[in-house]
Amino acid sequence: MRPTRRPSSVLVKHGMYLLTYLMQDFVCRLYASSSTTSDVNELRYQLFCAERAEVESSQLPPCKDCLHMHVLRTNYQTAIWRRCLVSEPVVPDPKGCGWTTVDDGSLEIEWMQGSPAPDAVLQLMSCKCAHICKLPACVCLENQLKCTDMCKLQTCTNQRSEDEDEVAVELDESDTDDEEN
Repeated sequence: MRPTRRPSSVLVKHGMYLLTYLMQDFVCRLYASSSTTSDVNELRYQLFCAERAEVESSQLPPCKDCLHMHVLRTNYQTAIWRRCLVSEPVVPDPKGCGWTTVDDGSLEIEWMQGSPAPDAVLQLMSCKCAHICKLPACVCLENQLKCTDMCKLQTCTNQRSEDEDEVAVELDESDTDDEEN
């Protein structure tokens, strides 16, 4: 009896998860060689606590979601390079490999799939802009977030509109209804 073969998509998916796990371990060793963790999110938390929250986000390792997206982009680029000597290479679609297309058809990096932090944490984030929120001084803009009620300047153009607030409240209420059922 012949052994059944797994579809190649299952092997690729399993391989990507294994690669992401190995990359997490590697990144943890880069940022803290003495750490015993192999989970980048856990290491981020440990480093954040060790510095008593006085650490810039650029000094922390990428979160698991960002690292996974980077591994996908790197794997995609490697696949392109492996075909470099083929006269008419079959190139896979970059969508789903850490890239997304914009309205005009150009490619844009997909940095992460999830939220950068829990909503409760995002509401505590604040900038200290005095006259106008603009890059690079505004922490909110730098992280592609809307300014919150915690921000010093309450009259900036980066504040969430009332329509966005209503949609967020509706989403929160629908999440609560789903959990009760």
